[in-house]
Amino acid sequence: MRLSRWGFGVLCAWLALTPVWLTPRDAAAQEDAAKEKAKEIFARGKADYDAGRFVEALAAFQEAYATKPVPMLLKIIAQTHEALENLPAAVDSYAQYQGSNPKDADKIAEKLDALRKVLAASWATVDLTSEPTGAEVWLNKKSGPARGTTPMKLQVPAGAQTLVLEKAGFQTVQRAVKLTAGRTLTLGLALPVAMPTLTVRTTPVGADVLLDGAPIGRTPFSQAVTGGARRLELRLSGHEPHVEALQLSAAHTSAAPLLVEVTLRPLAAEGTLAVQIDRPGSLVLVNDREVGRSPLTEPLRLPEGLHKLVVRAEGARAHEEMVTVNAGQTTTTRIELGGVVEAGGGSGPSTRTWGWVLVGTGAAALAAGGVFGALAFSADGDLGDCRADPACARTPTEVDRANEVRSKAMLTDISLGAGVVLAGAGLAVVLLSDAPTEARVGVIPLVGGAAASGRWEF
Repeated sequence: MRLSRWGFGVLCAWLALTPVWLTPRDAAAQEDAAKEKAKEIFARGKADYDAGRFVEALAAFQEAYATKPVPMLLKIIAQTHEALENLPAAVDSYAQYQGSNPKDADKIAEKLDALRKVLAASWATVDLTSEPTGAEVWLNKKSGPARGTTPMKLQVPAGAQTLVLEKAGFQTVQRAVKLTAGRTLTLGLALPVAMPTLTVRTTPVGADVLLDGAPIGRTPFSQAVTGGARRLELRLSGHEPHVEALQLSAAHTSAAPLLVEVTLRPLAAEGTLAVQIDRPGSLVLVNDREVGRSPLTEPLRLPEGLHKLVVRAEGARAHEEMVTVNAGQTTTTRIELGGVVEAGGGSGPSTRTWGWVLVGTGAAALAAGGVFGALAFSADGDLGDCRADPACARTPTEVDRANEVRSKAMLTDISLGAGVVLAGAGLAVVLLSDAPTEARVGVIPLVGGAAASGRWEF
């Protein structure tokens, strides 16, 4: 069906000739603007109508009528409803047009009578309700404006039809029905709550998608799932797994799903570390993280590179070392946990620490001996000068300076001797600290020097 040239011409003439001199100037300007806009919208609708795009044409004609309520548009809207096979809506529009007392009122009356006879003879009625109410209703497919909202009495052609119900927040329901002309079918439909839609995309594709540990597909993935708090996990061979928490709600519709886009990271090159420990039950830590107790059942898989290895056992000193793991290779380290720490001594300094204390003390004593030696050398020079001077020789001054030289020389000997003994003893303790040892060192001052005694028990 096409709009007649007469109908389009009459409409344009009516829009152009409607008088505006009866209204104030501002209102007239608004009226002119409304007419121009209505003509523009109508022209777009006519182009759609002539091209068979009746849904788009109907929307344009209804918009034009809302912009400028010209009665002729009601007739054109009725013709468009006929083209869409929505005869009840066509009857309503023709009746509204007839109420404007048009010149073709007789023809419109005949048209209405013919349409009503068709509806009575070959159409049926569906008394339709839904739970919840307010669902929009389409016939056969969701196209064009809805036929109405539930609850409603819907007139449809007799025969096999499909009712389509849709409401925001609920799943779309389609129900096939078989209708008899002139009869009424009472039908109630329940709309299930809509399940949110989850869309997952990964780079690269092909990752397994798991929700709460259950596999549901592979990427690219898009599907309705149960809403609420969910745990998403993505797995792909050769890549690190991805885990994140999701909150899915009814707002995540098929048109606006919850979108998760992830670039999966390739696994780092790995090697293995075999740790062999002489004491069962020893705690093993790698990079400050506990990985088990000895004996370890299998080598540890670690990323390529340098790692900190610590082994701890009760009654033994902790072992710490840095190990290098090479990709695709197994690194083996054998650990013997040294001497046993005596009861009650675990919280104090270790034997090795005391050894270094002795070394440090010895070094300090040697330094002091050097200072005293320099002072003794200076005092000895002063003594020589005194003896060369007749006024100083064989006087109390000479005696004082001689005593000073002997005193500083003795301090030098004691400091150097003690430094050598202490440093040597401390170094011996450090070297022997991996075995149970006991070191005793003594320094005995003597006239003109010092003596040291020491004992080591292994």
